[in-house]
Amino acid sequence: MKGHRVFGVLALLVCGSTGILAQQRETDLSKPKVPLVSVVGCATRTAEGTWMLTKATAGVESKVLFMSAKEIEEAKKKALGNNRYKLIGTLEFLTKEELLKDAHRADFTRPEVANATGQLQDGRKLIVKGLLITAPNEKRLNLVSLQSLADTCN
Repeated sequence: MKGHRVFGVLALLVCGSTGILAQQRETDLSKPKVPLVSVVGCATRTAEGTWMLTKATAGVESKVLFMSAKEIEEAKKKALGNNRYKLIGTLEFLTKEELLKDAHRADFTRPEVANATGQLQDGRKLIVKGLLITAPNEKRLNLVSLQSLADTCN
């Protein structure tokens, strides 16, 4: 009986490790599952307080988190599009006062060290970089960086 148990355990170990190796080979680890994209559009705050990027361009995949001066200048000249993205991860891009209104942030952030850029303001033309999350009826951008291009969105 002990021999059968040992054989069973060995079979599980061999088959299990073979399955893991096969699964790793099938997964292309060189391409992220959630792409980082750059998008130009208009910051819009809904009545419910949700931030949207409206009149937005299609997302262009990016390899870097930051924006160069050249990329910002090119974005200023880009025509707006007809895409719409829900923005998430917005707190760091609001004003310090808005950041501290969030109950979770207020619990562990002191006003003198609050880190907020103030770049996300209703009606501004922006270039953003974020992780593109697609849902059946909605595209979302989890913000990584954001730069105001103009105070108005034309």
